[in-house]
Amino acid sequence: MSTLARLKGTVFASGARTLYVGPLVATEQHSHHAAQIVVAPEGVDLEDGAHRRLRVRTAVIPPHVPHGHGACPHGALLFLDGDDLASRALARGAEPRCESWVRPMLDLEVPPSPTPEQARALIASVLSALDLCQSPGPRHPATRRMGAALDSSDPVDLASLSHEAGLSPRQMRHAFARDFGLPMRAYVRWKRLCRAIAAVEEGASLGAAAASAGFADSAHLTRVFREQFGMTPSQGLSSVSWRTLD
Repeated sequence: MSTLARLKGTVFASGARTLYVGPLVATEQHSHHAAQIVVAPEGVDLEDGAHRRLRVRTAVIPPHVPHGHGACPHGALLFLDGDDLASRALARGAEPRCESWVRPMLDLEVPPSPTPEQARALIASVLSALDLCQSPGPRHPATRRMGAALDSSDPVDLASLSHEAGLSPRQMRHAFARDFGLPMRAYVRWKRLCRAIAAVEEGASLGAAAASAGFADSAHLTRVFREQFGMTPSQGLSSVSWRTLD
């Protein structure tokens, strides 16, 4: 049995923003609660949920949009968590067609082995080139509190939060999905996945990371990771170098 290709570059973590620089491996169709900016100086094949394909050098993929990409020798992926203001702005008017994701103005140089300073500069250049003139709409105060509660590992009392906000639990769920772009259960799954990734970054095994983040086991974590990123955790996490920019 052949071994699946793995990411072997460097991951730079900075709060809600994560930059990967190095060779890109081909992914399956997937979607996640993060905007994804692709910069591939030599070009990379991009595919949308309808299996339309396009060769691009730079693209901005909005959050929650099904996509996949091919392999290339060197490139950069910038992930902006769905709660990041830039990601929320990109979600406005998002289209599912890969043709709408192309951004020629993002033709930036990607250093082969960036230092933390170069990584910060690359993130800043990408965000500047996006030129996000429209700020995202405000979230309902109740959904903001619910998001903060779901982001923690503490139990969440939906009935109490709904009553405090003057909304029924059904109205709260509807408002949450409208403001966050995905249902509460999917949001919890994403946040657990982020906690598991952070645990792996700190040296935990997949089994330990799965347990600490609330997954049933490493197989459960693998299924969710594959749904969200189009590859297994071993492909995406086990062979990269980790750097923190904060």
